[in-house]
Amino acid sequence: MIGEITRMSLDDEELPDADAFAPQPGARAFAPAEMRACPLCQRANAPTRMACLYCGAPLPGAHGADDLQLPTLRPLETWEQGYNIVLLPRAEAAADLPREVIGEAARVLRLEPTQLAGIITARVPLPLARTAQLEEVALIERRLMQLGLSVETVADETLAVERQPPQRMRRFEFRTEGLTAWANAETAGQHSAWADVTLLVAGRLSRRQIEVEERRGLRKTGEVVDTREFSDDERVLDIYLTEHAGHWRIRAEGFDYTCLGAQKSLLAVENFSRLLATLRTRATAVVLDDSYMSLRHLLQTAWPVAEQTSSGLRRDRPGRLHTEAITTVSNETQFTRYSRLRRHFVLRANTHR
Repeated sequence: MIGEITRMSLDDEELPDADAFAPQPGARAFAPAEMRACPLCQRANAPTRMACLYCGAPLPGAHGADDLQLPTLRPLETWEQGYNIVLLPRAEAAADLPREVIGEAARVLRLEPTQLAGIITARVPLPLARTAQLEEVALIERRLMQLGLSVETVADETLAVERQPPQRMRRFEFRTEGLTAWANAETAGQHSAWADVTLLVAGRLSRRQIEVEERRGLRKTGEVVDTREFSDDERVLDIYLTEHAGHWRIRAEGFDYTCLGAQKSLLAVENFSRLLATLRTRATAVVLDDSYMSLRHLLQTAWPVAEQTSSGLRRDRPGRLHTEAITTVSNETQFTRYSRLRRHFVLRANTHR
């Protein structure tokens, strides 16, 4: 039996307008007795805060303040490991939930109500928030449970995006009993039985690079002398085998499609589609998820696309310097997180069959 998550359109289900949700409570003044003193700097903080506004130290919980407290949900640094609060699929559409529930849940998660409604409507496990603080995890889980929403926390350590990056494969050989994959011509092939191919996650990798060159004098501010922008977009397929066999990745460009035999075309886009169809035909128990492109806008809050800027300096002539700033924007880490999250739930479902 072939399990499949087909491409979906969130327009198929009408989402309520933002004005239809209960208005989120705005900031209000608190009485002096309601304020909490920071144990480190002794300054007063509102009872809604989990960390001191002034020094960042954790604030102790106050009796009766559970309904007031909100998570900070600061963006994590690239080196930080965190926890992903994932919304589990539910039978009801967003329109079937009370507006007050979605409005309050969005306030806790610091999301727009329409964003949360879209995540609910998708009906696949998607991240609501990512935090490095276990106290925030506990708070979010408790508040959402009170609102009737089911969530599960998946640690970055479980997804292992940085610790176990996908292995890019460049050539396949199909056999009756399975397939053999090669990362390059110098390494030995890796074999897998067709029954061990459990999950395919399809998507696209997008990368944009912006280069800005400035000329600087000793007493003058920078003058932009050149700006360049490059972008590329490529289809990608992640292949998961058994739980311990790792993670293969195929990129449409740079793959040897000789394994397709007579079906091989001159166009990489056609070959990629035929390769995917062949894998699905031979691996009869595989689950296909090709929904990333329709869902990626819902991942942006918890898993924003990575943006990195680097700069360099060179001397053009005495008293004249050139600086160059290069900004790179890529969705590769976001796609890998989505792919690993799908693996987490699909492998668990297979285990409990």
